[in-house]
Amino acid sequence: MARTIEIKFADTAGPHRVRNFSEESSLKLGELGELPMAQADAAVDRVVVSKVPKRDLGRCKQLVIQLLTKHMMTDEATLVVAGQSS
Repeated sequence: MARTIEIKFADTAGPHRVRNFSEESSLKLGELGELPMAQADAAVDRVVVSKVPKRDLGRCKQLVIQLLTKHMMTDEATLVVAGQSS
């Protein structure tokens, strides 16, 4: 069963910073999950990484947290993990 990681950003994050984070996430995710570049480019206050295999959920969350740290957005983001049928 695949999982979804939703990253919600506070208003203080700003759409430009959210897009920068989203675009890099789209490029770095690889097999850990799916974030199409079109969605990354349109991101304003939330990003959804879909089709995260259950076995890779921990690694995917770790990558997201590393990228949030790199973009200095850890205090402005909330991660929500949801299950979905694949």
